[in-house]
Amino acid sequence: MRAAATGPADLINISSIASHVPFPSFAAYTASKAAVTHLSTTLRAELGGRGVRVTAVEPGVVATELQGHVTDPAVNQWLDGLIGSIEVLSAQDVAEVIAFTAAQPAHVNLSRITMYPTRQV
Repeated sequence: MRAAATGPADLINISSIASHVPFPSFAAYTASKAAVTHLSTTLRAELGGRGVRVTAVEPGVVATELQGHVTDPAVNQWLDGLIGSIEVLSAQDVAEVIAFTAAQPAHVNLSRITMYPTRQV
């Protein structure tokens, strides 16, 4: 990565607040997101000395196809209620955070960014 980069080399992984916030009925999802966050932390330790910045972006609820992959009706009902009650994050919101992260000076590494919809509590 570093050899191919014309500026800072960035590895930006998308995780989730679920990496550190428990969500009942989402055990496999939360475990996979925790793995992404931990992998990012370890890669930053391994690659930082070589000039590669590694970041884990952990968004809260984002308007995605997640509900299409959830088979539990109660969980889908909970998601519908949450999404219907607040303005959730968009893919554009997440993209802007990624762009901001990559735009930092080469000596700055934002290792972990947690972003929520303002009204998600």
